[in-house]
Amino acid sequence: MKRFVISLLAVAAIAACAPSDGPSPRNVVSKARQNEIPILPLSERVVTALGAPQAGAGLGQFGSGSYVPGVIKPGDTVAVSVFDTGEAGLFSAETSSNVDLGEYVVSPGGTISLPFAGTLNIAGRSTASAQEIVTGKFRESSVNPYAAVRIARKDTDSYTVQGGVNAGGQFGLTARSERVLDAIAAAGGATGSPDESVVTLIRGGQTGRQVLADIMASPSDNVALQPGDVVVVSGGQASFMADGAVGSTGEFHFVEGNKSLAQAIAQAGGLSDSRSNPRAVFVFRRLAPGETIGVETRNGKNRRFVTGDVIFRANFKDAAERMRANRFQMRDGDAIYVGNAPLANFSKYFQIFNTPPELPAPPQQ
Repeated sequence: MKRFVISLLAVAAIAACAPSDGPSPRNVVSKARQNEIPILPLSERVVTALGAPQAGAGLGQFGSGSYVPGVIKPGDTVAVSVFDTGEAGLFSAETSSNVDLGEYVVSPGGTISLPFAGTLNIAGRSTASAQEIVTGKFRESSVNPYAAVRIARKDTDSYTVQGGVNAGGQFGLTARSERVLDAIAAAGGATGSPDESVVTLIRGGQTGRQVLADIMASPSDNVALQPGDVVVVSGGQASFMADGAVGSTGEFHFVEGNKSLAQAIAQAGGLSDSRSNPRAVFVFRRLAPGETIGVETRNGKNRRFVTGDVIFRANFKDAAERMRANRFQMRDGDAIYVGNAPLANFSKYFQIFNTPPELPAPPQQ
């Protein structure tokens, strides 16, 4: 896409034959027609055809459930002991006995296999609930049994923070029930600004993605972490180019789905007051393979289908189009070009002819 934009602008600039910062709006239109590239106005029909940005599912989808410590999960190691007080009671040394059955790793299916008791499902239960299950099973073969179950090792109760943070790694969950922002803080904070940092939460087969600044502004999206969660912080991977009569030309990074045309213009320093043509704001875009834009014609009876390369033209002098620029979402690889106002080129000509020629330095004596 960038090669296409640079090529078109370069050819048009040569054809302009004027001391400007780029091609005139007329040259852009002319070269687009020669290359059979459609130019679409930023009309309501076009903005509607583009549709709303398909932002990924945010973190709110994970719900408000918090971490509950002490719950047995697959992968945990539990230690089991069984006491039998016998008929004489707990303090009878003659009839009381205890057996340390050892440690057992909870299987992926949530079970352990105990001698004399068989396979028991204890995942998702507290240690007190697991003790009742084991005790009930041993009542079938003991007089007055009591089982003690404790979590000997719990490697699963941790989360991982990766990506654009200062000190990523694995961290343990506590009874505080750490949340996403707690996790990022524990990892030393994000290396990028909140507006350009994207937080991805991976939980099992579920993934959520949201801009860090939005999470900070919405407590409901600052969800509680669960064992095994992975938090990945990344920067704005998308970029657009800005050229022509803007305050600052160059390449700018942003979070795709979170940057409108109006915001992109502002990020590039806005339209140049002295030389920009607000009626000639162009966005060059290459549509994804297979993507088609169906735009209704003026009479509303027919549809025009656009594929491949396309140029959008906005008139920032028109209040309605300027408002629609807030709904037009930028994409990775887009290029913005703002043409010069006609008087701006005239001023450059005037400047050239009124600049005194440089005189050679007088010879030294």
